[in-house]
Amino acid sequence: MRLQIFNIVKKQFINYFLIVFIFTINFSFAQNQTIDFEHLSIDQGLSQITVHSILQDSYGFLWFATEGGLNKYDGYNFTVYRYNRNSKNSLSDNFIWFITEDKQKNIWVGTNSGGLNKFDQTLGMFTEYKHNSSIPASISSNSVRTIFEDESGFLWIGTEGGGLNKFNKEQGVFQSFRFDPSNIYSIPSNVVLSICKLDKQNLLIGTDKGLCRFNIETNRFLIDSYSGYQISYLRNDIINTILLPASRKNKIYVGTSNGFVVLDGVKKNYKRYLQKKDDLESLSNNIVRTIVEDKSQNQWIGTEGGLTQFEPNSEKFIRYNYALNNPTSLSNDFIRTVYEDRSGIIWIGTAGGGINKYNPLKKKFHHLYHDPASENSLSHNMVRSIYQDNFGIVWIGSLGGGLNAFDKKRGTISNLVFSSDDQTSMATSGITSILVDSYGSMWIGTWGGGLNEIKNYKTLINKLDRKKIYPKFDRYYYKPNNPDGLSSNIIQAIKLDSYGNLWIGTEAGLDLFNYSTKKFIHFRNNPELTNSLSDNRVQSNCIFEDSDGNLWIGTWNGLNKISNKNLKQKDYSSIEFEKFFNDLNNENSLSDNRIISIYETKDKVLWVGTHGGGLNKLEYKKGKNNGQPLLTNYTEKDGLSSDVIYGILDDSSGNLWMSSNNGLIQFKPNTLEIRNYSKLDGLQSNQFYWGSSYKSYTGELYFGGINGLNYFNPEELKDNPYAPPVYITEFKLFNNVISVNDSSGKLKSSITVTDQITLFYDENVISITYTALDYTIPEKNKYKYRLEGFDKNWVEAGYSRTATYTLTEPGEYNFTVIAANNDGVWNNEGASLKIIFLPPFWKTWWFSLLLIMVFGTPFVYFVIAYVKQLLAVERLRTKLAADLHDSIGSSLTEISILSEVISSRIPADLQDVLKNLHHISSKARSLVDEMSDIVWLVNPKRDSLYDLILRLEDTYSEILSYKGISFRSENLKTLEKISLSMEQRQNLFLIFKEGINNSITHSTCTELFLNAVISGRVLTMALRDNGPGFVIDDEKMKKRGNGLYNMKARAKNIGGNLKIESSVETGTNITFVGRLI
Repeated sequence: MRLQIFNIVKKQFINYFLIVFIFTINFSFAQNQTIDFEHLSIDQGLSQITVHSILQDSYGFLWFATEGGLNKYDGYNFTVYRYNRNSKNSLSDNFIWFITEDKQKNIWVGTNSGGLNKFDQTLGMFTEYKHNSSIPASISSNSVRTIFEDESGFLWIGTEGGGLNKFNKEQGVFQSFRFDPSNIYSIPSNVVLSICKLDKQNLLIGTDKGLCRFNIETNRFLIDSYSGYQISYLRNDIINTILLPASRKNKIYVGTSNGFVVLDGVKKNYKRYLQKKDDLESLSNNIVRTIVEDKSQNQWIGTEGGLTQFEPNSEKFIRYNYALNNPTSLSNDFIRTVYEDRSGIIWIGTAGGGINKYNPLKKKFHHLYHDPASENSLSHNMVRSIYQDNFGIVWIGSLGGGLNAFDKKRGTISNLVFSSDDQTSMATSGITSILVDSYGSMWIGTWGGGLNEIKNYKTLINKLDRKKIYPKFDRYYYKPNNPDGLSSNIIQAIKLDSYGNLWIGTEAGLDLFNYSTKKFIHFRNNPELTNSLSDNRVQSNCIFEDSDGNLWIGTWNGLNKISNKNLKQKDYSSIEFEKFFNDLNNENSLSDNRIISIYETKDKVLWVGTHGGGLNKLEYKKGKNNGQPLLTNYTEKDGLSSDVIYGILDDSSGNLWMSSNNGLIQFKPNTLEIRNYSKLDGLQSNQFYWGSSYKSYTGELYFGGINGLNYFNPEELKDNPYAPPVYITEFKLFNNVISVNDSSGKLKSSITVTDQITLFYDENVISITYTALDYTIPEKNKYKYRLEGFDKNWVEAGYSRTATYTLTEPGEYNFTVIAANNDGVWNNEGASLKIIFLPPFWKTWWFSLLLIMVFGTPFVYFVIAYVKQLLAVERLRTKLAADLHDSIGSSLTEISILSEVISSRIPADLQDVLKNLHHISSKARSLVDEMSDIVWLVNPKRDSLYDLILRLEDTYSEILSYKGISFRSENLKTLEKISLSMEQRQNLFLIFKEGINNSITHSTCTELFLNAVISGRVLTMALRDNGPGFVIDDEKMKKRGNGLYNMKARAKNIGGNLKIESSVETGTNITFVGRLI
């Protein structure tokens, strides 16, 4: 264990010493940056400043592998995953070499000593795979340097000390390939640093002992010439990285520790590119760590000497290095990895310098500023005036650093030095205005040093190769005793009009310079004259000549106009000023009297910027407003980032560009569309400066501020077309984060992939955090959200990334959030989350039902019992009537029949005695029979339909025999298993008993046929005689007796139907049809 720790410390010490040594060598090779880098480090939340690997996952999140944990980045915040010895589901080691994502969206992490890790993004859990000497199918080493997934889903893992591993994810089995000196087809080394797919059958494997080809079908490692590639040439190199560039067919790029090598499969040769000491267009360092080709087919090479861009056609290298005083240079030169995300941003991981970010689509606002360590920079950052001469030189006046000359073609900046000891130098270092007149003189307005003139300034042009220039100046001062001198030594503006007049705006009035006499004519405010200058405090760069030759002067108290008629006549004594002011009672007036910028567009519209009133549009239209201009105001309420407009320019498309004290504003007059740019877009600062704006001959716009100046070509500003994916990243209850499988039990998977969440009635204060994964300028991504069921309209969230709600009404809600990138390109699909907000139990349907059951059941029971009682009484009455008729009536019928028989056979003198005896005997017999029926009815052993028919046959066998009527029934045995309820048996018995009685009594039949058939659970039971029949008349039957009526009522009582048919030809049929219970 101690030896392992010693080796690790030793390796890190050697690496550190090498880095310091290389840094010392390469520092002198740093050159001017042509691209700007942003930096992410510890201050932004990165867990550690050495980044070995970078990945953008399928969702769009960025992952950074550091020596201090795994970092997930959403453009705003880092989520850090570290080793936790108290958790089995944590990362196994904080030192990470490599990360990749498989087809199942799992993140695979190769660590320095913790083996291989799989991170399940859905569950937020790590699974580790470590070497186990007792398990041959385990990974061969715990130091994982690189990982590659093939088309079949197998992982190929390069280790340090364990060779190459093939991992079957489904089976969890590793197959290792190690160096075997006895096998010529084994891997040349057990240290595998890089893996790349060559074709369907072959992988390229980079080791610390050369490059080899691995045939995945034969499991052989080959160091040969394959498809024209001279693989064997690199048998002795340390192979750090391999790339097959999409734009360079039949080429293999190899990064080694001894240069950058290109293998050419067509030419069957190779070329090694090395650092050349005196050649800044050569490779920046021979140790190449990474090679990437971006979507624009640029090849980026990361070395131990900075980032290099390779030009394949010219075979030249462009270097990008760390520069001490350049905040937009690389953070350091020790590049470990380069990665391009889906939007085209280049991410650079360094050793000790954190993350660098380069966005090719970011607005190209070029920045000139003061660099104390470089003479080729501005002399001061406070830029007050800008002017371009006919030679293309841009002159930049600063407050405190004098005058600068920027030669854009050569990329040089020279400084015209102020010297307080030299009376022929500039009078002061505060330069407020610059102009070259038609005589070849350069006029310099100063803050406190009056007006300065360099005659025949062209002589300076040949001296601009020098960093310091000492020209001779003529000075013009304000002197109290000189009425023909300057009005003030504070010069705010210089203007040469089309009539050859040189105008000077000062803090004490407007002056006109007479070239012949070298005297100044003064125009000042006179309260007694309505046509005098509105105010003596002429503002910076606020003398402007429009396309008609009118002169406009902006002061601290109003706008002034000198008509071209006055200027043409050159009768300056008669000059009148037309004045424009703010009038609170007049909408057609200026928004503010403090005028600080004036500009005219091609459509002859005058635009006036104010200090606090925003932008004003002055437009003259024939036949309208009595010849006065129509004024329209635009302020922060209309979308301007500020109401202080320092400078106004336009581009070739007619768009206005305005500097302010809160960034740069683009305004489209035709559509009134406004776009605001800030320091995040690459501006020198959000604070620009008075009068510091200029449009060059080539259409470039210059704006100065407190941290240098920006210049740009508006036509080169391309919008970001990437519509960012949107995800919900966090869910809070009462400001407490809900995590996967926490005590709340609400999330079974990450909120990012969760579609629905359920809340109880007392979990009603929720906060939802979301993010748009566009990394151009994340701070300028905008959002809208809506909670359906709560919000009627979309909520304009601006840059805010959290929505908070207090739910009051139970129900289903759907939260949706959409987002736009920094240029306003919206992803309208967005992200959604269904929220089920449960009601309290006392408001649920089941509780309401329970209340009804608890409090309603007694009432319902009472009603039912009462109704049952009424029905029972009614049924009892009906039953008694029916039973009396059916039982007693039948008995009387029998007695009557027997009496007739006996009467016809005994002598007449015994008739009275016999009649009484017979009556008593019959009555007793009838009662016995009825008692027998009751006993049969309640006997559970006689429940079948078969017993019912036998009972009917037994009851009438004697009478039928006596009357000579035959009785038949069929299939009786099949009815033995058909059970009847007691109610069914009683009613069926009495129905057919009544029917048999009627046939015996009222018909002269000789045959009775009783049959029963079961179909499913439906019983059909029929009684038929062969008598003469009768006419069925319900009304007559009711009058004659209750027999037939009671038969139908009994059938209905047991859920059946009784049908009675009778005719002279067919006799009488009684049929019952009903469902058995």
